[in-house]
Amino acid sequence: MDVLSEKDVALTLLTHDAGVVRAALRGGRKRFRRGALIEILTEVSVTLFQKEGADLARADGLELERSAFGLASRAETAMLLPYVAESLATFLPEAEAAPETYRLTRHVLDALEAGAPADLSARYFEAWLLRFAGLLPGGTECASCGRDLSTGGARFDAELPGLVGNECAPPGAVPVAGAALRLLSEIRRSPLDELARRGAGDAASLRALDGLLREVRRRFLGHELKSHRFLGSLSDGP
Repeated sequence: MDVLSEKDVALTLLTHDAGVVRAALRGGRKRFRRGALIEILTEVSVTLFQKEGADLARADGLELERSAFGLASRAETAMLLPYVAESLATFLPEAEAAPETYRLTRHVLDALEAGAPADLSARYFEAWLLRFAGLLPGGTECASCGRDLSTGGARFDAELPGLVGNECAPPGAVPVAGAALRLLSEIRRSPLDELARRGAGDAASLRALDGLLREVRRRFLGHELKSHRFLGSLSDGP
């Protein structure tokens, strides 16, 4: 087991080629007192070394690529950053390549910096992350009979997992609002920056989709993510 001194910093890194990697930055507290390089969701370049059987990799040559300080300084986006980070650490297996999730995270951060609404960005990130994790696969058709569910009558079956029509739903399947399905369909067809430009997602549809995605997480984890409680204001419409 690796032992950290009080001068070291433990990092959780999302990498393009190796997914989530946990690493020790030796002497990090002394070297980076202002913390710019180790702020949450800051993009860095780094060299990683890991011995066979070691719990932590060793991080070296840390260099700043893109700071998330601007997002962390804005009240409407600051709450979203720890939630994105916790979601990645929860739903991605360690040391498994996840290039699509890396691209998703970068895309969401770029869109937020360009002014995309935080609530829409949160739902976009969640919907794609849960799809990549295999917890909400497919489109908006019934997973059992293939019927188009966009007109209503949909439920979420956690055992599949997926969406099914009322006539195919087993006992205990959770009803899904039509507004949630319509926004989910939009998210799966268009990039976040385009959705933001055309004003996709009114308050009612964002709340409805939030309810569905929250149920998917709870059915899988048995609880809600700790950082989700800070997102309440993102879903509070007028």
